[in-house]
Amino acid sequence: MSQKSTFNPVLNYIMKWLIFTLMVSGLTKSILVSLDFSVPYWAILLMVTAFYIALSIYFSSRLALITLTSATAVGVGILLRYFAVKGRLDEILSLFKWLMDYTLGMASFEAQHVFPSTWFIVFILSFVVYLLTIKHELLVISSILCAGIITIEWALGHTQILPWLWPVLLGWLMMLGAKQYRRLSRHYSMPDFGVWQISTLPLAIAIILTSSILLPDDTRHLKWDFLEQTVEKISDRWSEWSTFSKPRQPFRLSQTGFPSSSEQLGGPVIISGDVALRVIATAPLYLRGTILNEYTGGGWQNSIEDKRYKLGSISWENEYSQAFDWDEPIWEDLSRQLKDRFFIPIKASVTHTGIETSVIFNAQRLEGITIQKSWGGFTPYFNGKGETFTTRDISASESYILHVSVPAIEDPAFQSFIESYTPIIDWHKPISQQSLWEGANREKLLYIQEHYTEVPDTIPSRVVELAYRITRGIESPLAKALALQAYLQQNYGYTLQPPYTPPDVDFVDYFLFELKRGYCTYFATAMAVMGRIVGLPTRYIEGFKMPSQPYKENLYEVKKLNGHAWVEIYFPKVGWLTFDPTPQSQNQQGLTGQHQDEYPGYYWDEPPYPWIQGEQFNNYQSDLNSEIASPIDSSSTGKTPWVLLVLLTPLVVAGAGMAGLRIWDMLRWRKIKKLPFKQQLSYCYRQILWLLTLYGFPMRKGETPYSYAQRVDAWLTNPAGSMMDICQLVVKNQFGNYQLTEHEMRKILNFYYNLEENIKSLLGFYPYTFKLISKELSSKILRRHNL
Repeated sequence: MSQKSTFNPVLNYIMKWLIFTLMVSGLTKSILVSLDFSVPYWAILLMVTAFYIALSIYFSSRLALITLTSATAVGVGILLRYFAVKGRLDEILSLFKWLMDYTLGMASFEAQHVFPSTWFIVFILSFVVYLLTIKHELLVISSILCAGIITIEWALGHTQILPWLWPVLLGWLMMLGAKQYRRLSRHYSMPDFGVWQISTLPLAIAIILTSSILLPDDTRHLKWDFLEQTVEKISDRWSEWSTFSKPRQPFRLSQTGFPSSSEQLGGPVIISGDVALRVIATAPLYLRGTILNEYTGGGWQNSIEDKRYKLGSISWENEYSQAFDWDEPIWEDLSRQLKDRFFIPIKASVTHTGIETSVIFNAQRLEGITIQKSWGGFTPYFNGKGETFTTRDISASESYILHVSVPAIEDPAFQSFIESYTPIIDWHKPISQQSLWEGANREKLLYIQEHYTEVPDTIPSRVVELAYRITRGIESPLAKALALQAYLQQNYGYTLQPPYTPPDVDFVDYFLFELKRGYCTYFATAMAVMGRIVGLPTRYIEGFKMPSQPYKENLYEVKKLNGHAWVEIYFPKVGWLTFDPTPQSQNQQGLTGQHQDEYPGYYWDEPPYPWIQGEQFNNYQSDLNSEIASPIDSSSTGKTPWVLLVLLTPLVVAGAGMAGLRIWDMLRWRKIKKLPFKQQLSYCYRQILWLLTLYGFPMRKGETPYSYAQRVDAWLTNPAGSMMDICQLVVKNQFGNYQLTEHEMRKILNFYYNLEENIKSLLGFYPYTFKLISKELSSKILRRHNL
């Protein structure tokens, strides 16, 4: 038979305060440490205590909650309306915006916002923790909340938060004791709740002290290797098995109709207009599929015994840096301004539509790959050469985002920099016998010398003589590369229907001295082999060369006829750089008119980076969101409705918020169209300039609207018209009192709409909408400030 336990309200209140304070203060301090906010712990304790007293009064009864909440709302409204200092509301909105941007890494640190932001963080955590732990004693939900916050912080690398997790754990242990107390008090006579908590406190403290002693002082590299590896293996196996189709298939140009094998290159091309890839990108790219190192006399093959590394794993950071040239000294020696000019940040979303391969096409310099599928997707890997791939063929429903910084090799300033910056190495002599610059990675240089400098002994002497004759009197590695590239482009013709190479004849020799015309594999192979002869480390690349113009907006249809081969040459302290010796359209007189008419402006188009010479193209980051569903603890009896409520409420709120953003976007467009034409024009032009800034193409200081429009039209394709058309209408309307016609206004709206829809497709609707709301909020605050 159950008996009532004794009751001491004051002691109970104090012990609940202790549980609440330990959990909220620990979580708050860990978040502040992660945000690099220097707020003393005692100040946090005072804030938490203040909120505990206030919340306990508010939630003392239902009547008190309704009455006090209503009174607070009315009081705050009166204060803001009649007594607040002018601009205070704007300051509050500005604070919220800064905190959101700073947390996302989009704003710099501002010391004046630290304490107000701390109050806000303490309030949110206090409210949630009070409801979960003090009011409803939902141990499972509060545990998930705490574990989620801590896991996110730890995963982001904030391992210095460990000392502030002990108060959270101590509060959780005391809450666990309170849960046990409630269960036992139903059946037995128990001491006062406060006494029970005091008696369990030494045990909880002993557990915390023991744990802190067992853990090392330095937790910066603290990992549970077995657990981490097990989780990674399970995740990888799930990704690979859940949508497994066929065994892994590498990429060769033969899949696109261009003859390619390790035994024999060349011969007629089977031209196909089938779409292989669909790419949404800010600029066209050379998409690398396969990197080959050994020339056999008739073709190319891979002779490097390589390992597979998981892309994005911290365990392989050194291997990743070396494979994609992030270990080169240029990254430390260049100023930020020159980095932005010499390496063009480009983002591209790639979808495989008509090609079966396990290859993840990439480009120089690869910063990372985002897989756009959370469950049932594939795991990206890389090898020491810089190839990326997965363990099975990539299906048409799967896509990935490339984040790359492409070297602007055609920029004269970059070429001049390389000429003066790159040391000259004699690759024909052992590396060990040469004096190198301080900090040189001898292991990498030996690897390159072993795999990328050899040519077969069977190379005819006239090939060697031609290579030396082309580069006679040239010392600079870059000048040699450019000389070889120019010679091939200017002295050999282009055809897609060459005869097959005769048996037992060297492929390069036959092309240079007998055939004298061919397509990409002929030109790339000739340059790679002659480059090695004159002392340049080269490698042969097969992949796709994206068309210079998109199919529509920023969507590129990469067809099989866009299959391409080119050369990469290694420059010490810089890394591998792309060279394409295949003649461009003006030199391809050998191309049959039949094929030119059937496939205009694709493979034989102009170079894919005509706009990067002398231009700076700043990158922008996409916000990629993933949803994680937490399992429901069905073992909690008597609390199921509350558990469901707490779990479902965030989902309902998130769904309502997403729907609300969609509705807000539609209403925004309706509001725009109801404005007078002059206001519509002004608004649309401002938004167009902002959207172009998101592209990474802002107006330069001192640049006129006309010159900016001309610069934009050099790369932007918009079905509604050109930027110059928009600019002329703006100038005529603003300065010439020109009255816009309905047709002209519709054209401007369509231009803005197309540009905005393209940005949405690149960033995603919700990340873009959040950026737009943030901009509108900033504009509103600025307008209020100017009043």
